[in-house]
Amino acid sequence: MSEDAQPDVWPHHVLELRIHGIKNTPPTEILGREQSELRQTQGDENGGFWWAPKQDEPDRDPDDAPGTIDPAVPPPDVRTEAYSWGRLARYGSGPLLFIGQLFVQLAWLLLAPFGLANTAYWTRRIPTQRPGGEWESGVGGASLRIFALGLTLLYVCALGSVSLDLGVQCITGTACTALPGGFADFFSLPPLSWRGPQLALLSLVPIAGVLLLFVVSKRARTRYEAAIFDAAERMGGRGREADGDRRLRPLASEGFWRTARVGSPTERLHLAAAFLLIALLLAWDRMFAGVKACAKLQTFVSGECLGGAAQTRDLPILVGGIVAAAGLAVAIACVGVLAETTNPGEGPVNEYLRDRLRRTGTVTAWILVGAVVVYVFVGASLWFGGQYDVSGRDAFLGLATAPSIILGVLVAICISALGWRRGVPHWLSITLMTVAGLTFLAGVAQNPTTEAGHPGPLRLPFFVVAAVLTALQLFLVWWWPRSRAGRRSGPPERFRAEGWAGMGPGIIMLLSLGAAMILSTLLVLGVEGWLVSGSPPCGCVTAAPHQVLRPPIVYANFGDVLPFIALALALIAAGIALSLLRWMPLLTTPRTRDGRRPLLEQVDAYRDGRIDASTTADRLALKILRARRLAALVHRGEPILGILAGLLAVGFVVALAVSYSAVFRAVDALVGPALVVIAAAILAVVVENALTAKERPISVMWDLMCFLPRAGHPFSPPCYAERVVPELRDRVTDWLTHDLVPPEGLDLAARLQWREDQEDEALSRDRPFSVVLSAHSLGAVLAVSTLFTLRPDHADHLRNVGLLTYGAQLRVYFGRFFPELFGPDALGTLGSRRPLLGKGDPWFSQVELDQDGDPVVITPSNADDPSLVELLTQPDGSVAWVNLWRRTDYLGFPINSYRLDDRRPDDLDRGADEFGPPRYLVKVATHPDYQSAPQYRVALLDVIQRLHGTPGSPRR
Repeated sequence: MSEDAQPDVWPHHVLELRIHGIKNTPPTEILGREQSELRQTQGDENGGFWWAPKQDEPDRDPDDAPGTIDPAVPPPDVRTEAYSWGRLARYGSGPLLFIGQLFVQLAWLLLAPFGLANTAYWTRRIPTQRPGGEWESGVGGASLRIFALGLTLLYVCALGSVSLDLGVQCITGTACTALPGGFADFFSLPPLSWRGPQLALLSLVPIAGVLLLFVVSKRARTRYEAAIFDAAERMGGRGREADGDRRLRPLASEGFWRTARVGSPTERLHLAAAFLLIALLLAWDRMFAGVKACAKLQTFVSGECLGGAAQTRDLPILVGGIVAAAGLAVAIACVGVLAETTNPGEGPVNEYLRDRLRRTGTVTAWILVGAVVVYVFVGASLWFGGQYDVSGRDAFLGLATAPSIILGVLVAICISALGWRRGVPHWLSITLMTVAGLTFLAGVAQNPTTEAGHPGPLRLPFFVVAAVLTALQLFLVWWWPRSRAGRRSGPPERFRAEGWAGMGPGIIMLLSLGAAMILSTLLVLGVEGWLVSGSPPCGCVTAAPHQVLRPPIVYANFGDVLPFIALALALIAAGIALSLLRWMPLLTTPRTRDGRRPLLEQVDAYRDGRIDASTTADRLALKILRARRLAALVHRGEPILGILAGLLAVGFVVALAVSYSAVFRAVDALVGPALVVIAAAILAVVVENALTAKERPISVMWDLMCFLPRAGHPFSPPCYAERVVPELRDRVTDWLTHDLVPPEGLDLAARLQWREDQEDEALSRDRPFSVVLSAHSLGAVLAVSTLFTLRPDHADHLRNVGLLTYGAQLRVYFGRFFPELFGPDALGTLGSRRPLLGKGDPWFSQVELDQDGDPVVITPSNADDPSLVELLTQPDGSVAWVNLWRRTDYLGFPINSYRLDDRRPDDLDRGADEFGPPRYLVKVATHPDYQSAPQYRVALLDVIQRLHGTPGSPRR
């Protein structure tokens, strides 16, 4: 400490830093003050720190007993600040009017599958990291990046289906009554009267669509991603580069919040792949023109179709098509092979990594330039190549097969991903799914080519072989942890504490692919329905059968399947709800400690009992019991999402396997209105967000999939935590050292080094100042992430910083879905089993295990860093962390245990009131309003006491 420091003159010695959750609670509500009383001390219009300079207690209610303390008012020695980050995750179109907002929100909606792919990356087994070295991705990293590229190409096919396929059908005679007459007149003018120039011009639509998605994502990222460069440079891995044998937890590794794992090189590869795919499809239509077998998916692999390319006399198109195909293969290989973005620091090793990054950037830039050249070359060849025959079919030939092939490859990767965490050898999964996919494609080739046709004799055998290989892959996913090889990594019971029993990457990827296919299908079929929705002009005749507007078959098939997926999921959810809402589960209630009001109904012994509503005369008690039941119903999200992923997988297979089906034709009349309802529901959400211009594009899911750095898809939404975590870390260290003054005469480098040394001392030794991070819901995840970056260089315990969480999902959601980041080994807490569908209490098994002292088996990692509990453990053995939860909270859970009788000094979990303050109308408390409960102030004082400070007086 500087000799000039005088701690006694500071009015506050404890900083209570409140961090809101997914509700985006405004600072006025966090601090309980009017806007005129608040002042923003740091930040901008998107986020920052707020403080009420006058922290005097407000006028007391005359009905309160003497000495009543308002729990929302901080103790005298505590300065309370609010940190607001919500607008970072809610990006609109700024000053644009409603139309501009609508288009931006639609673009955000299209980015949702990319965000889910990014989430899937972090559900994989993330290895511990070496200080100052290259980021180690782990099993499945390359396959997931190829999957992400496939999502981009799937969008290219959807946009191409709208412009190149449906557009050219409208131009060449199909009755598209909704289009104005000027559209056909424009394309009848020379030189656009030829098919080649028409396709060359229409190909700009999918290119523009991909560029729009890139620009929307890029523009938002530049607003705040990695914005606090100085703080990001000091986070994680400091002072530990010399010890190359140490292994750091991912959240504590250097540069975790500083650098995305997919940066500009991967963005260039995605853009290059889009240009190359469009070029290949354009050349495809010209090379296979005149060959009827190439117009259908099931005959594309026949010798007649493949021989058509060899007979083409258009040498430039042939060369362009071959180069485009080769370039696309190179782009895909580069996405899978090139290393992810590294975290270069100082030293010769990192200089090598920086050089490699520069070389990678140069190579990918040239690939993008080459892709643009190939696209322009193919487009020019079509423009000046003259007319060509398509043998009576106006549809765009390339899109008859490309979407189906891409979808099949992505489904195979998803099924392979089910075994990434569970230890199935990656090469074995790839081999099985590759052979299964090729066999399945051979079976599709045996489908009938017309509605009256008959399937080939080998269709069923091929499908059976593909099904057996897929079943073998699923069997390996189940059996491998129980095998001798799998047990070497730990007992199979460890997967009970992981999301979907360790199959999280595959489940999230299926949901991502499902979102992409739903949006693509609604786009293609929606445009098709609009094109034929107009009234034909007087005197026109009904279109001939061959003139019916037909989209690519995979979209038509999936459109027929989608309503049945929605209906099946709705029936399952309704069945579960009806079976569980017939009776009133009592459920386990957390105990309170020293609160002014006790919980309404305390459960001393856990029973999955059923109590009749009529036996409860107290109306408030009945409301609380109903709120507990509703919260327990919502807690079943994990298995419901697993069921949805399984339904989507079946839907993908059906959409790929069926070509002409009388059943599909029979339900078309029912499917159309159902798709309209689904599309209208999605559009209503988008329009509502565009009207408010302030909410998240996809509600809660948006915040959940945007809090981790970009690592799967380069166009995924930006990571708001890359600004939040550095800002929180800077505020903590600034508060702990704000009384210190650097010596005079230091240059800039020396001042920075002095500051770093003082921060390290303040985090590892007693100081007169301390900080309590008070975090709600998702804010608890951000606070935990910040604490991992605060570890002192030369100490395994963190001093002067405590944690108070409430309404948190760390144990049952984030800890299960991202075990290496927030799991039991990282936090030092107990694991949690999955929620049950058939019990009144979905956590029935876990509560029994917690009470019997039989925790879920957790395999420790090889990390040398301490867990969060170890980091927050104080010299007297107490842990400076308290978590509040209530049974009526639909999103809040204990972070360690459901135990009711645990009164150890390091106990982490305790209860909060299940009803609101007794002011006029008493309401049931759910996810918000923890700070109004009397247990909040008790917990805050307890955390301060655990930091060895006496509440109300400065620390010495």
